[in-house]
Order: sequence, then structure tokens, then C-alpha cells
Amino acid sequence: MLMKKYIYIISAMLLLASCDSYFDIDFQDQANLEEIFAKKNTTEGYLAHLYSYLPHDEDTHKGAGYVIPRSDEGLFGFLGYGPFNKLRSGDYSTAASGDVVEYNQWKRMYVGIRQCTIFMDYVDLDKEDTQVVRDAMRAEARFLRAYYYFCLFRQYGPVIIWGDSLAPEDAAGADLDRNTVDENINFMVSELDKACEYLPDDIKEIGANDSWTGRATKGAALALKSRILTYAASPLYNGQDGGRLTGIFSAKTNLAGKRIFADYDAAKWQAAADAAKAVIDMNRYSLCQSTVGANDFQKAASAYQNVFFERWNSETIWGWWHLGIGHSDGGFATWIGATGSFMYCTIPDFKEVTTSYRPLQAYTPTLKMVDAYPMAESGRYPVLGYEKSGRFNDFSRPIVDAASGYETTGWVEDYVQPVDADWAPAFKAHKTTVGRDARYYSSIVPDGFYWPSDKIKKRWTSYKSSSATVPVEKFESAALNWVGYACRRWYKANTAFATGQDFVGATRYVYPAFRLAEIYLNYAEACNEKTTRDVDEAIKYLDMVRARSGLNGIQAAYPEINFANADASTTISGITKTNKEWLRWLILQERWCEFGMEAMRHYDMCRWLRAEDEYPAKAWTLNMQSETYEGLYERVSDIMPMDNADFHYRDYFYPIISTQLAEMVNFTQNPGWE
Repeated sequence: MLMKKYIYIISAMLLLASCDSYFDIDFQDQANLEEIFAKKNTTEGYLAHLYSYLPHDEDTHKGAGYVIPRSDEGLFGFLGYGPFNKLRSGDYSTAASGDVVEYNQWKRMYVGIRQCTIFMDYVDLDKEDTQVVRDAMRAEARFLRAYYYFCLFRQYGPVIIWGDSLAPEDAAGADLDRNTVDENINFMVSELDKACEYLPDDIKEIGANDSWTGRATKGAALALKSRILTYAASPLYNGQDGGRLTGIFSAKTNLAGKRIFADYDAAKWQAAADAAKAVIDMNRYSLCQSTVGANDFQKAASAYQNVFFERWNSETIWGWWHLGIGHSDGGFATWIGATGSFMYCTIPDFKEVTTSYRPLQAYTPTLKMVDAYPMAESGRYPVLGYEKSGRFNDFSRPIVDAASGYETTGWVEDYVQPVDADWAPAFKAHKTTVGRDARYYSSIVPDGFYWPSDKIKKRWTSYKSSSATVPVEKFESAALNWVGYACRRWYKANTAFATGQDFVGATRYVYPAFRLAEIYLNYAEACNEKTTRDVDEAIKYLDMVRARSGLNGIQAAYPEINFANADASTTISGITKTNKEWLRWLILQERWCEFGMEAMRHYDMCRWLRAEDEYPAKAWTLNMQSETYEGLYERVSDIMPMDNADFHYRDYFYPIISTQLAEMVNFTQNPGWE
């Protein structure tokens, strides 16, 4: 979050350059620091600067959102755009150069951590603010420091914890190694507990006004604690819980002789449940709702869209103005609150409409993401998995839940688009695209549907024929939607994109980094997993998220599963799981649909050790080379110029790259990267 009040780094901050090595000491100019913190405005400017280190999950191009196409929910065209292709195929290393190294967050996060510590050490010099305000600002810095440690933790696994100190003056690279998982978790949680003592429930309690909206609050700290403890209880961090990888991670010891990954501890699920419930019990947040729409389905779609399109809504616990994806040298990312450049990469290229900019339409959902959304009438998730060719998932052979109502072939004549296109005439739609839940139509525009803009009023059809509104003429074009589904997750209906200025200024949204739906699903998951299982609570909060999208309760959707009988098994369309496993799968599937394109899926699949099974696949698309609309909906894997997606145990954590290892010669590298 870069507050509106401070959209630049004040000149004084330029004195605080980071050190060449993250564990070196850069001796700050004491007089300059004292001068900065002696004034209210420069102290607040320093605090604003602390937020500038956020590794934006919404930035799929250069930021932490790279995990979206790294996972199985998004693809990027641009002729197999280099970094994404390398990441998804596993073709990367510990080298300190190349396309993929730009996603290395190690040094940036430690610089942010260092700046937070400096702020905490000096904020009491600000005598122009009250002690209450100073304590709250210190708590913000403490929260941000914990968040930056968490960002390292989710990417690299357990890291070095400096505590309340800057790097020790006698720190030597040969003596440095990572702290254990439990030491990382305990430190982050204790920091958040301390922050909660002084963070306000609302920033207005400390005299802040709307120009500071987005600063951390007690709710933000509790939400981060919930996420951390949910991760901590999950198999990747919690002894692998009998998984295949047992021993690969737990065998690792650090220089102090401590096992980096501890044995399984069932009590961690109770801690995760308690942390989520603490946020719920604040009674400050509620799921977005809407009264806009001609029917309940349209209201459900509008409610889901409001998560992004209604700024600082009741569901957002903490977030930041969405930054455009681009360059800091005059491009889209030089201003705050923009999503224009992201939409530039997603909307179809209606050439006669767009003038100043030609849309790239290259960032898309995968066919697997498209398959994930539930059916509106039955409330069931239609695809249970895929047949495999070796290790690779074959998206042309989905394992369909026969009771879901989903059909993989056939057409519906005179179909009326259900959301955001009341002006559109009926058309012929493929059966895979009809009858889905409200989030599907709020997130995806299938080939053959009308783009939801009354400024354009055009049906998006893209295949190899001049009769298509966006014909596929040359497959070597960078401006090609290769998959056959467009992403509209951040596109508000009827937004004009006819000129370059429309892209730059039309959409200014808040990215909901933490929102109540996540807390509900964290709680549901923990209630299902903890030793004293509480299935009623798990189902209650799962159903609350589903209900917002117009879905029936999970027990009504799956009457054949006795969820309370955890160890009994149920078979659905040839797949057998225990009832506890079915509820776990349903919660994770709901998380995927609810948080589609929000950088959640990758970490969920990693923490549950499922990525090795879920990710491997060819680059499956619709048959965009078809010369007819009817031939379009054949699934093929030989059109998009990308390597096969792959994933191995080493990919659960990003490697520590060689520049860091050159400084820390005895540092314990992540498994598989040694």
C-alpha cells in the first residue's frame, strides 16, 4: 500500500540507501536520522516509505503475482513469454542472472525489514505526535516487518530472523544459516501479538483521515496471523504429515544442529482455528453483498465483483491501491490505483474500437481454472480431476462428476448471457460454458460470449476465420489469446477502453490483500483438520462463502457424503476419498474459485504438497486454429508455444540464488537445489 498522501519517497529517504550485503551494517548518519524523526511530516513520510516494499501479489509480470502463471490457474501468451515458460516448466536454477531471477525477493524483503527496524528504533523522537500515535506507528512498522518475513517464508521456507536488531556488527557470512520453521512462525506470531496491543481497530482512532486509508490495523495483524498459522499447520511446514516427502525436508539441519522442519504437531490446526476465529469475533467485517441486478444470480455476481470494484468495502480487512503493471520510467506503474495496464493484457483486440493502444489479450485463465467453477444449480464442482498421460494431466479427459449437471460436449441454442450484458442478443453457446456459478461469469469471458461492455457491444469470437470478431490470422502474433477464454476478473462491466487514456485512468481499484472470505475458509479448513474436529463449524463457514455466490449448502450439494463420519469413505464418479478428505478437497476447491487470480492457489497447492500432482500438463487450449466456431471447443495441446508445465519436490520453495550463497557459504539451501 502506498498511501495517497505519499505517492513518492521523500528526499530524506534517499539517505537511507540499502547496504550491498543484506547482513552488512550501513552506518546511518545519526544527525540526519534524528532530524527526520524530529518532525511529524517526515516521520509519517518514513512510515509511508515502509509500505513501498510490499511485493504486490496482483502484479503477475514483475511482482509476487508470478505465482499465478507458475501455478495451474493462469497462462501468458507472448510466444511463451520467457520467464513464465521457464517457471512453469521448471527450467530455472540458482543462477543470479536470467529472466527468472527478477522474482527473487530476498534482498528487497530484508531491506524492508531493516527499514522497519530503524523506524521502530527512532519513532519516539517524533514529539509532534502523541505517545498513542507513536505507539500505533511503531506497531504498523512491526506488522510490516512480520509481513515481510512472511513473504520470505512463503517463497523460500524458513529464513534468518534478526529479531528487534539490525544485522549484528560482527555478522559473518560463513556463520549465517536459516532459523527453523517453528522459530520463524513463533517470531512472526509474537510480533503480530505485540502489534495488536497498539494497532487501532480503525485508523481514525489515532487521528488519521481517509487519505491514510490502507494503513495497517488490528484486523490486518490478526488476518496475517491467521494466514501464517494456517500455513504452519499444513503438511509442507508441519512434518509433511505422512506425505511422500517425509524425510526430504525434515532431514535438513542448520549450522546450530537444529532440525529446520519439525515433526507433525496436530495442535497447530487448533492454533490456526483460534487465529481465524479471533478475526471473525471482531465483528467488524462482512462479506460483500449487492442489491444490484434483475435477479438473484445477477446480484450474486455483483456481490462478488464488489470485492474489487467497491473501494475499501466491508470485506476488505487490509489492502492497497492496485499498481499498474509496467515500468517506473514513465510507464503505467508510475501512478497509484491503476489496473489499466493489466487489463491491457487481458481484453480482446476489437481493432476497430481500440485506437491508441492495441490490447494484448495474452493473459488468460487455464482450461483447468475454467473447469474449477461449480455448477449453479447443483452447487457441485464439475471436474474431480483428469486422466493422465504419464505424470501429465490431460485436460481433454476430465473426470466429470456425473451428478454435477456438467456436460463436456454439445451446444445450447439461443443462450442469453446471464451477467453484465442485458443488451446482448441470444447466441449459440457451448455447454461447458452454461449453468456455471456467478463467479465464473464475473471472472471469465468464454469465446463466443459478448464482452461485457455497452461501449463496445460486440461478441468476442476468436478462431481462424475472417468471420470472427477477433480472427486468429497469424499465430506468431504476440497479441493473441491462445487459450480461448478471456480473463475479466478486474474488468468492471461497461468500462470504456477506446484510447490510451482509458487504459491509464479508467480503473482505480483496491487490491484486497486480506479479506473476510479467506478467514472464513481458513477457519473451515482448520475445523476440519484439528484433532477435535468440528465439522458443523467447518460447513457453516464454507457455506457462508458459497452462499454469497448463490450456491446451495455443501450438504445439499453432496447428500451422499456423511461429512461427520470422518474416516468412512465415499466414491464419486470412480474417485474414493474418506469423508474428511472430501471436505478438505471441497474447501480447497472453493478457495480456488473464490480467490481465482489472487495469488492464493499456488501457496495452497504447495502447503498441501499437491502441486506435483496438480501442475504437470501440456499447454492445453481450445482449438483456436479451427476455421469454424463449432470446431473451436475441441481441446488441443499443440497450439500454444509453451513447454509442458512441470513440478518436482524442489519447486515447493524458490531457491536461494547464488549471490546470496556467495555471501553465506554455509547456508542450508532448499531441498533439491543443493
